[in-house]
Amino acid sequence: MDNFELIDLLCVIDACTSDRSAGRLVPMSKAVEELRVLTGDFVSSDEDATNALTHVALERGCAVLFDEQTGADIIAEF
Repeated sequence: MDNFELIDLLCVIDACTSDRSAGRLVPMSKAVEELRVLTGDFVSSDEDATNALTHVALERGCAVLFDEQTGADIIAEF
């Protein structure tokens, strides 16, 4: 999370979370894109953005859908 402001991460997670029958779900492809637009940071790696966003999403009780990589059907819930 060092590259990103917490307030930006929170705003993106709140904006990208959708309510599904399985619970609150955050698709990472959409969240990373929104974070880049909000912050203007097109230099940080997708992995760094995903890691920061995932941490915040899980802390807020959301499930995370990693939909831009191999194993895109994996949903993380902790």
